[in-house]
Amino acid sequence: MIDLDRISPPNRRSNHLLVVRLDNARAIAAAYGEEALVAAMAHLRAGIAGHFDPVDFREATGDAITLLAHAAMLEPDFVCAKIEALCTDLCGRPMAHGDCQILLSVSIGHSDPVPGGLGEDLAKATESARDRLHRVAAPAARDRFTDASGTDASGRARYRDDMTRAARLLGQVARGETFFAWRPVFDPRQPERILQHEALLRYADEQGEQFDCVAACQALERLGLVHLLDRALVLRVLDELEADPRARLSIAISPQSLSFDLGGYDAAWTDFLARLERRPELAERLVLEFHESAACRFWPGTLTFLNTLRELGVGLGLFGFGSGHASLRQLAVLRPDQVKLDSAFLRTAFLSERNRARIGQLAEQAHTLCGTVILIGVETPAQIRLAVEEGAPWVAGARLGRVSRRRAWSIADPVSDPACNREFAAPVAVSAALRAARSPVF
Repeated sequence: MIDLDRISPPNRRSNHLLVVRLDNARAIAAAYGEEALVAAMAHLRAGIAGHFDPVDFREATGDAITLLAHAAMLEPDFVCAKIEALCTDLCGRPMAHGDCQILLSVSIGHSDPVPGGLGEDLAKATESARDRLHRVAAPAARDRFTDASGTDASGRARYRDDMTRAARLLGQVARGETFFAWRPVFDPRQPERILQHEALLRYADEQGEQFDCVAACQALERLGLVHLLDRALVLRVLDELEADPRARLSIAISPQSLSFDLGGYDAAWTDFLARLERRPELAERLVLEFHESAACRFWPGTLTFLNTLRELGVGLGLFGFGSGHASLRQLAVLRPDQVKLDSAFLRTAFLSERNRARIGQLAEQAHTLCGTVILIGVETPAQIRLAVEEGAPWVAGARLGRVSRRRAWSIADPVSDPACNREFAAPVAVSAALRAARSPVF
């Protein structure tokens, strides 16, 4: 038992009871063996001990650890922020197992402060912590990895391959080896008129050739860990907005990340919310995008998440519109500020008049949801002309994005043409020395 008399003044003699669950325990055992699960639980316990001193471990089951942490260590007024930081740290540090790097998906349920932490108080605290843990929306716990934790050898192999890709990408992000390329959303009639720039994650090899991170992001999503990446990248976009007061930026996040209950109940996106509350002007220049599939299966707290961001002034963008995942009625509940038509419609528009007509029809449907409709996938002059003829107000593609070198140059400068709306921004010209850092055509 933690000696509260030794480490706390009388008014702070209380504990929080925490139940820490390894969400992907079954998948780890299936993909790597039972010995890997034993090692994962030991790795988890060591990580927890590194955060709390002293700590009183009360119980350990197959996939969960119950402990008492001194309330002063968690700062009772900010317990959710501390739990998010703990989850992020435990999940972001892979466990070495043989030649493999295994990411642990962790969720935490917490009690209210418990005076003394004994007897009846402890039983109530345990019930409270487990109740909060039950309400956590962690994708890894929710989906249970039915394909990865089964007996199918190909499913286990895919899980291991996904884990390798995911651990590598999170490591690259942590070491600063990834960067943003910026793709403009522009008016096809006046290409210098820019609505915003999209953040696209990239990395470079030793020769300087740039690559996207799509495959690794998809692996993180299948593992139920993509929210770790999403939250880190959104904070980077806030850095960009702070560095350039004229920039208007957007970034796509997974539908899995649309919740405040990731890792712990009401314990996600705490740093993000705190920064927006300190700098509300950043929210007005930020758009968070999510796929229309988010409307098909609302995760717990999805609408609460979206409505909270909307109240803070963040724009909400929906991409993949028309791909058949959701009905207009479902999408209307999400109330997006922007809608992007699925790029497949533009790629197939020249195959037939019927295909071409679908673009205009979809744009009209999208306008019933919001006022800003964007056609993506523009790659050729012919496609730009088609976009103009079909009345697309905004398009994305066929433009050079730029590597983000925050504070090295402005992401966006005011439009020089006085006929253009001054609220929009256009990319600045980069020097000859920096042109080599520009990204490929998207």
